[in-house]
Amino acid sequence: MPGSLTFSPSHHRDPYKRRGNSVGGRCCQAMKSILSKLTVLRILLFSLTVTISIHRIYANYRGSQVFVHAPIHTLDRKCPEPTYPTIGSDPTHPQPKICLTTLTDELERSWLQKLLRWRNFDGLLQMTWSNKQSYADKYGYHLFDESKNLDRSRPPSWSKIKAVRRLLMEENCDWVWWVDADTVIMNSDKRLEDFLPTNESPQDLLLSQDHNGGFNAGGWLIRFSPFALEFLDTWWDMKDYVKPTGLAKSGDNDAFKAMLAKLPEFDQHILVPPRCTFNSFAYFMYEDRLAKVLSQPEGAEDSLQVQPWYLNEAFYHKGDLLAHVAGYDNKEQPVSLLLEIAQ
Repeated sequence: MPGSLTFSPSHHRDPYKRRGNSVGGRCCQAMKSILSKLTVLRILLFSLTVTISIHRIYANYRGSQVFVHAPIHTLDRKCPEPTYPTIGSDPTHPQPKICLTTLTDELERSWLQKLLRWRNFDGLLQMTWSNKQSYADKYGYHLFDESKNLDRSRPPSWSKIKAVRRLLMEENCDWVWWVDADTVIMNSDKRLEDFLPTNESPQDLLLSQDHNGGFNAGGWLIRFSPFALEFLDTWWDMKDYVKPTGLAKSGDNDAFKAMLAKLPEFDQHILVPPRCTFNSFAYFMYEDRLAKVLSQPEGAEDSLQVQPWYLNEAFYHKGDLLAHVAGYDNKEQPVSLLLEIAQ
């Protein structure tokens, strides 16, 4: 009809139907996207839950292991005497101010760190404190708990460096003996003066060998000197070795070994007496393993006498000054065993 409007079929559509289809399509796509994200989130949460559960089962298993003393803990083995002049061998030598120190981060850990860890060292400082305090009191040494001075920018074991430096500078200690919290004084009749070098000795640092080469950062003694301060500052500045907080290893021991491996004129600054002198490693066994070893005739393939720790000066034997529970996950139980036989 002239003057009338006409619409082709292709244009004659219900606008509400078009809008409905468009909105419905977008809603459908959005719902699919949300469901997809929720599915991924559920999978991630499930995976995380399974991982944490396995982690805790393993941690609880490792932490529940029960040890017994190795036979060497009640076996006498004489530790070699120092081959250098000592303070104790010179009755005219002035008495130095000797300090002992240790620390713990037990009160500083977050709930997440406690959840994720698989090695539990809680309570060790409290367990061993009276043991160390009695030893310090016996000889007029000074014992310091440096836990309050933790540097929170790094894993706690790095704070040993600042703790020792503080004692040298602020407490006027002549010698500082750093000992990890998992150490026990086993023979209080032994004095530190019996292996500390005299003032005439150029060496200002006493170290002990580690299991896997290098030196152990869990027990060492250092004398106030320019070398000592430079040594501690250099160690602290090895930031590339710092590990994230919460891991099994903190990096300070690796830095310690790396620095010492490159230290010029090592022998002019450092003494390395036998490990039994002040940092014997304690050795524990499972009961069935102990029974098997003791059941073997002397000299047999798996008998006591052929064990690598038997009469070895690196491992604690009766009469050594200190026992160090290094390398164990459940430290509370072995430390309790040592405290029972400490003299």
